[in-house]
Amino acid sequence: MVGGGLARLLANVIVMGTGVVGRAFMEAYKQALANGGMAAASAGRTASKSAALEQEARLILNVKQKASQDEIAEAHKKLASMNDVDKGGSDYLNAKLTFARDMLLKTPDKGRGTAAEGSEGSAQAKSDGK
Repeated sequence: MVGGGLARLLANVIVMGTGVVGRAFMEAYKQALANGGMAAASAGRTASKSAALEQEARLILNVKQKASQDEIAEAHKKLASMNDVDKGGSDYLNAKLTFARDMLLKTPDKGRGTAAEGSEGSAQAKSDGK
């Protein structure tokens, strides 16, 4: 009788423990699903923010979606010379122009490819006075 009571007690503990563990597992699973959804939403916001920045950069420089790197550099040069700080231009606008140029030259695009070494080299040569 003592052995039977102990077996019954042990069986009850196992059944109760299984229920508790099962509920904890289900709660953890629900939490993991919720966290995964938040991560996916965050990634989507980041991608759309990047696309918005690229679109803003195109508007600032007034270049088309398929503009080449040379066209982007030329548009920047033209607008920067029109907004020369020595002639009363704005540092803020020059910063926006430079940001837009850098954004578009670093952004890979189906029509253009990635930023080329040549355009960076020519910019370096200009700054070196070559």
